[in-house]
Amino acid sequence: MHNNSTLSVLIFTRDIIYNPEKLTIYARITVDKRRAEISLKRYIPVNDWDASKGRVTGTTQRARLLNSYLDEVYVQIMEAHKQLLSEGKMITAHAIKARYLGQDERYKSLKELIAYHNTNMDSVLKYGTMKNYYSTERYLHKFLNDKFKTPDIYLKQLNYRFIIDFEQYLLRYRPEKARKTCSN
Repeated sequence: MHNNSTLSVLIFTRDIIYNPEKLTIYARITVDKRRAEISLKRYIPVNDWDASKGRVTGTTQRARLLNSYLDEVYVQIMEAHKQLLSEGKMITAHAIKARYLGQDERYKSLKELIAYHNTNMDSVLKYGTMKNYYSTERYLHKFLNDKFKTPDIYLKQLNYRFIIDFEQYLLRYRPEKARKTCSN
């Protein structure tokens, strides 16, 4: 899909009110004359900034590191634009900013999905079936705590290995109380 929107990324500075000898560095994303700005939370002395190039002057280690960081920010913003374009999403300055900051998509977790399922299916399925889903939920929580030392995992992190490992965990699990265990 071809997109005719215009995109520009500008690295610039602003004065700090409480310290007139330093500047705060920003990145401005402009798409079709609409802007979004990102504070890069980096500060530079007024004399060390070249406004025409949008870079730090000098060859000191600090200047090279900061210029390298600014180049990386530029590349990541362009990559965010490219991702949105390839996904066929709306290209706006705020959408690119949100993608760059990682705020555009809220990833769902396994616990959220299970809770959603059990809440919605509780009135549809019979108690005997729901009992099995609740047991699976308890086993999943125990598996996550034992294997990954975490209470939850994002759905985007699930893969074939996770499923096989969980299956093996179910087959090998031995509870403290004597009760029937999972089997094929």
